[in-house]
Amino acid sequence: MDVMQFIGDPEMKIRRVGILVGGGSLGLGSEHMPMEFMKANDLDCLVCGDITEWTLPAYVRDAAYLGFNKSIVIAGHERTEEAGMKHLVEWLVPLLGATPVRFIDSGEPFTYV
Repeated sequence: MDVMQFIGDPEMKIRRVGILVGGGSLGLGSEHMPMEFMKANDLDCLVCGDITEWTLPAYVRDAAYLGFNKSIVIAGHERTEEAGMKHLVEWLVPLLGATPVRFIDSGEPFTYV
């Protein structure tokens, strides 16, 4: 990956990490779900794919400013689903027999300036 976004203190000690890949960080129907997930699981850091920029980042930034041990790493939708797509090939090959199945890495979807 070319870049990942980060919010929080880069020097903080992290005890518990949660992962919400792809669109899971959008809340799956409830934009408050990622914050509730962090609280319910006592997470210091959340690694996530897509985000709703006006909820999760604001929550984590405000919590970090107030001295709470909170941070997020935003890795992006496509890149956080990539491992699952690679595994899907192994799962599909036996089901599809002679039909060719391949994983094609789409690479980083953005150009950074």
